[in-house]
Amino acid sequence: MPDTIHRNFKQVADAESARAALLQAGFDGSAVQLNLHDARAQDTTTNAVENIMDSMTPDDADDTDHATPRAAALLSVDVDTEQEREQANTIMLRFGAVEA
Repeated sequence: MPDTIHRNFKQVADAESARAALLQAGFDGSAVQLNLHDARAQDTTTNAVENIMDSMTPDDADDTDHATPRAAALLSVDVDTEQEREQANTIMLRFGAVEA
C-alpha cells in the first residue's frame, strides 16, 4: 500500500546524507523530499515567558536550563511496500532520524 514516511533530523547535513543514501539504494528522486525547517526567532514576549517559567524550577530538576534541540530538516519518503518502508526507515535511522 503506498504511503509516505516522515523523519526529522537535528542537522541538515545528516538529512542530506540520508537522502543521498536513499537515492543510492534505489529510491526514486521524486519519492524523496527534503524540507528544511525555518529557524524562527522567538519574540520578546515568548522569551520572557520562557525565562520566567525556567526560573521557577530548580536547575536540572526538569532539564529546563538546557535548550531543547529543534529539528533542522524533515525528510519524507514515498514507499509502496512494507519492505521499502523498512529499508527507508533503516537508512534514515543510520543518520540520526527521529519520527516526525
